[in-house]
Amino acid sequence: MTDNPRNWQPPYEDDDEFWRRFEDSLNRAQGKDPNAPQSPPPPQDLDDVFIPPEPPPLTAPPDAIARAAWLAVIVGPLMAVIGYIFGFSTFIGGIGITLTIVGFVVLVARRERHIPPGEDHGDGAVV
Repeated sequence: MTDNPRNWQPPYEDDDEFWRRFEDSLNRAQGKDPNAPQSPPPPQDLDDVFIPPEPPPLTAPPDAIARAAWLAVIVGPLMAVIGYIFGFSTFIGGIGITLTIVGFVVLVARRERHIPPGEDHGDGAVV
């Protein structure tokens, strides 16, 4: 064996030289002159800017059950944190966590009732 792996040296001095030669070989393969000056990229047209429409205003849920469920989802964690911070008792924290879970389950279970007919977005985002 004449080649010793411990004495191996990379074929180029640095990575920049390697990539420059690699790019030159690609340009020659495509029939381009590697020494020709590169033209700057064309300017982008900034006239077509997407402006999203105004979102509809937020409204309160129409029925009392949905309002109570949202209240439970919002107040439940607050009760748990306040009970923990001020050391009232674990009972208040347990009530807060239970309210959160029950409110969330009610909102998920009643979700189908609040989707208008013909607006099923089951396939994900609409682009």
